[in-house]
Amino acid sequence: MSDDHRLRALFLDDDPDILAAAEMILRRAEFDFVGAETPAAAREHLAAGGVDVLLLDLNFRRGDTSGEAGLAFLEHCLAETPDLPVVVVTGHSGMAIAIQAMRLGAQDFVVKPWNNDRFLGSVTAAIETPRQGALNLSPRDLNLERSERTLIQAALTRRQFNVSQAAKDLGLTRAALYRRMEKHGL
Repeated sequence: MSDDHRLRALFLDDDPDILAAAEMILRRAEFDFVGAETPAAAREHLAAGGVDVLLLDLNFRRGDTSGEAGLAFLEHCLAETPDLPVVVVTGHSGMAIAIQAMRLGAQDFVVKPWNNDRFLGSVTAAIETPRQGALNLSPRDLNLERSERTLIQAALTRRQFNVSQAAKDLGLTRAALYRRMEKHGL
């Protein structure tokens, strides 16, 4: 990739160590990297343009694990720039919040601490895969079983039904993925 065509990743996370680790991985992959420790700083970078992918932590305040701040930022961001690929990076919020972020329009999620290959693969896939749009479901449709089934189907489709790769993307062992596939009739 030439310097004229380097992709730019913006990562919003309040932890400077997480930003430093992500910067090292992404710069090795020839990305330009911009770190933002506050939503206001991230909004400034987004307003300036030139961002190819947003990496988004869901909690910006010490001790907050609800994910509410990150979900609100995600909604605002996608309302302003609906075609911007977004990868949620979460450590404390858990799967339910990551699923909710994907329903709002995030293209993928990575759990902290991440596997470097999985992290980079998610960023690259988010850029290369067109957004399918948010799943605007009513609260009564927010069912964890259906959501898990949908995520498994998406991982299998993305990996062309390579169960080993889909399991890796989902943070599961192959055996665990097979059990969940059986549970959901997949």
